[in-house]
Parts: sequence; C-alpha cells; structure tokens
Amino acid sequence: MQADQYFNRAVLLYGAGIEAKSTRDFLAEYAPDIKVYVTADQGEIFLPDSTVIAPTEIEALSEKGEIGTIVRSAGVSIYKPELLAAKKHGVEITTNINLWDKFKRKGAKLVAVTGTKGKSTTVKLTETMLECAGIDARLGGNFGVAPLDLDDHDIIVMELSSYQVADLTAQPDFVGFTNLFPEHIHWHNHSLPQYFHDKLNLLRRDGPYAYALGAQAAVNQKVQEALPKYAHELAAPSAELVAALHATMRKSRLKGPHNADNMIIAAKLALGLGAPEEAILKGLETFAPPAHRLEEHKIGNLLFVDDSIATTPEATMAAIASYPDEKIALMVGGYDRDQNYEELARTVVDSNVTTLCCLPTTGERMQAAMDKLDHKIDVFAAEGLADAMEGFKRRDGFDTIILSPAAPSFNQYDNYIARGEHFIQLANELFG
Repeated sequence: MQADQYFNRAVLLYGAGIEAKSTRDFLAEYAPDIKVYVTADQGEIFLPDSTVIAPTEIEALSEKGEIGTIVRSAGVSIYKPELLAAKKHGVEITTNINLWDKFKRKGAKLVAVTGTKGKSTTVKLTETMLECAGIDARLGGNFGVAPLDLDDHDIIVMELSSYQVADLTAQPDFVGFTNLFPEHIHWHNHSLPQYFHDKLNLLRRDGPYAYALGAQAAVNQKVQEALPKYAHELAAPSAELVAALHATMRKSRLKGPHNADNMIIAAKLALGLGAPEEAILKGLETFAPPAHRLEEHKIGNLLFVDDSIATTPEATMAAIASYPDEKIALMVGGYDRDQNYEELARTVVDSNVTTLCCLPTTGERMQAAMDKLDHKIDVFAAEGLADAMEGFKRRDGFDTIILSPAAPSFNQYDNYIARGEHFIQLANELFG
C-alpha cells in the first residue's frame, strides 16, 4: 500500500523534535495532501505546515474520527492516558521506525541492538567492522540518522531503546541484546515488570532471526524465556579471533572491561553478516567511540571524561571500572526515573573515586546512599554543572574528572549532548 492511501485521515505527531521533523518531511513527500497536527508535553513547537494542538485535545479529535494515526516520538510513552484514549477510538499508534519499515526499508537487512547499556558502542562497532569489510551499512534509530531520513543501504544497524521496541512491528534479520537491568521505569507505566516485558519485545518476533547475546543477557532467565524457538544463536568467534580481538582492544580507543563484551557481540553480528576476520580486527583498530561515551579531553593537568550518555547506574559503574589507575572526581545526578543508587554507592566506596559531586535531582538519593556507608570520599552537592566545576576547582586529590551522571539530562538540559558539551566548555573555561 502506498503512503498516500495508508493515511486516509489526519496524522498527529506527538513530540516536536528531530523525529517529528523527519516524519513531517516524510509525510510532505509521500502523503502531501494529508492534514498534520502536532503536539508536545512541553516546550515551544516549530514544525512547518502543521496545526499545533494541546495534548488535552487528542481524545476529542480521535472520538470525532478526525485523527487516524498518531506517530509518537520515542520519549512519548505508549501508556500516556492521551494515547490510550485515542487507541480506544481506533487510532493507530506508531513510530518513525515502524513507518520506515513499512514504506522505506526496501529489502534492507535490519540489525537491531538493544540492552540497558552498551547499545551505542555495539552498533557503532558493528557498523565500523562492516564498513571495513566493504559492506554497505548505515547507522540509524536511537543513535545515528532518524530512520525516515535514511538513504537506501544493504544493511541498516539500529540502536533501539525500550521506548522504541515496546511497540516495534519491524522484523529484524539480526538482533544484538547486551544486558538487562532496571531502567526507564517511569516511562513503562511505573512498573519494573512492564519495563522488562517491553524491552524483551524485540525478541518476540513473528519470523526467524539470528541473535548475539552479551554475557549478562545470555544467563538472564527473562531473556532466555523470550527467545522463540525459531531464532538461532550466531556462532562464537574462534579462539584465535577472540585472542586477536583482545590484543587489538588494548591498543584501541575502546575502553573498559564492559566493552570487551560489546566487542564480542559486534564481532558475532559482523561475522554473521559476512565480514571476514581481517575486517573485524581493522574495524576495532580504527573504532572511534560514540560522542559523549567516555570521550577524553586533556585540559591543563587534568583528564576530563565526558560520559554524559551514561544514564544508568550500571553505565556509571562501567565508567569507573574503565579508569582503574586514576584518582577520580566523579559527577553523578540528573533526571529522576526511580532508579536505585545503592549499588552504585557501594561501587564508588570500593573504587578509586576520591571526590564525588552530587547533582540535582538524583544526586540527593546518591548522597543519601553514600551517607549510609563508611568511607573517606569527599562528597559535596552542587546546583548544576557550573557549580560542580567550581567546586572541583577548589579541591585537589584527583587527576581525572568524569561526568557520568547515571541519569538522563532532562531536568536541566534538552539532552545528554547539551549536557556533555557544557561540561567540556566549563572545563576549558576553568581549567584550560
């Protein structure tokens, strides 16, 4: 079915960011006569050729039959009352990714990677290995180009969050699953079981696919129960290749023991897609980490590590483990989504962290967790990054300052990118 026939009633874009703009451009090209509404929960909306409405108007327009489809941005929960009400009136709820699959995929192989942490590194490694093999592959999804903006390629490698796999209709050819920890509970109807169910939806596909699991996912009972019988596991790399990968990793820009696991997942996927071992090793050798993932900046006499993309306690624990020989000043805190910080606090106490700055708002819970433990770490609270960096300026006893917040940025920044950029800007201003 052509897009102009598929959309027979008005389309509502819920969310007004990059994904919404991408979807609006798609509709202008493929269904130019369709009426388009746009709404968002906060912020000003600038989307051409669209009628702005409030979220409170969705149910009435749905009941009248005015709206036929709602294309939600990833951050818009499928459990929002407005979407549930629209669905009761027969409105289809879909996403940018599902529309790409329906109208623009054109036979491309889809490699879908999810997991609580390690997704970005795994997809970037996989793409790099495939490129070194001369295979036509491109990144898309949560990390990379918005799906509806993708050009035609033989292989599309997508990083998918739980927000995106919860109602995914696309059938992947290959799946990577890094690990499964509690995260994003607020989005998933404030329910941890619902989060696990939605995350594992990527594995519950109607057709066969090949998969590669990270070490934690491989022994996770929930993951194993979700795998259908017709999915088959990709072969492990040979012992010789594994040894060569670890030797190459030590000389590469890939840091931390957690990334050794991501490296093996990427190698399995690349091998399954036809990349030779030489290309896989070359991909690792030339790998450039994703922006804001353990991104190093030497400024003055200190090493500043931008790990702003770390939005879970597990990711921050991995960041600490990546610098075992440094004296670390760590910044933790951000948007609260009901995550537990007890284990992170214990990890900090048992590590080489000498100074800890707790940022709003989850920093309060991190500081409370630290107060329960015996330690000699210098812990202080700050109102924001600028205040935190001034606090570090007045202190010593560390050679590395890491921003690894263990929380999203939305309480103070538009996204993790803006947060990371501000961190390095302040580092240059105060320590350069």
